[in-house]
Amino acid sequence: MNCLAGMVKYILYIFNLIFVICGILLIVLGSIMISNIGNISDFDDAINADIIPILIIVLGCVIFVIAFFGCCGAIRENICLTTTYAVFMFILFCLQIALVVWIFVQRTQFLNDMDTVITTVWNKNDASNGYPMDAVQISFKCCGLNGSLDYTGNNKDVPSSCCGYMNGQCDVNVYESKPGCRSEFREFWATNTDIIRYAGIGVALVELIAFTFACCLASSIRKSR
Repeated sequence: MNCLAGMVKYILYIFNLIFVICGILLIVLGSIMISNIGNISDFDDAINADIIPILIIVLGCVIFVIAFFGCCGAIRENICLTTTYAVFMFILFCLQIALVVWIFVQRTQFLNDMDTVITTVWNKNDASNGYPMDAVQISFKCCGLNGSLDYTGNNKDVPSSCCGYMNGQCDVNVYESKPGCRSEFREFWATNTDIIRYAGIGVALVELIAFTFACCLASSIRKSR
């Protein structure tokens, strides 16, 4: 191989080594999320709290396997592995674009579904379910479904979680200043779906570059033989 092809080889190797590490991190992250997911799914059969961490683990495994092909193909100058990597990377690129388009199209419906989720949690907020709103109110620094009036307006005690802790008395000046959890929950997911779809475009472009490098390397290996 010429000097340029050799450079492409090592760039592709380093690139995929980073991908391997990212795949492992995603698998670990998904596993931790599953182990700490809690009992959210118990509130309603329609709420599958495991789906996101499972998808993260699957994505991590896919990235790890594809990157492994890339690393082996590049360092061993194996045309079969490099070609297989290029094909898989192109498929991953197409799936990534499809996912980004789906998120753009379904964003509003997804946010409406998240409204349904938080409403379901609010409706199931009782002792038999372990008062799930406590965790939501602490995490999102909010109070009630639409505000503290959801408690005081219905002659209910305002829980200490509206002030950010599990035990103790909640000061009226604190909980009255807190926004409702519906709006905070929706804003959280709106922000993160924006991050996911724009980051997805960036990752898809990187995958396209990796595919191009792999094709160039495979072509160079073929010509040298």
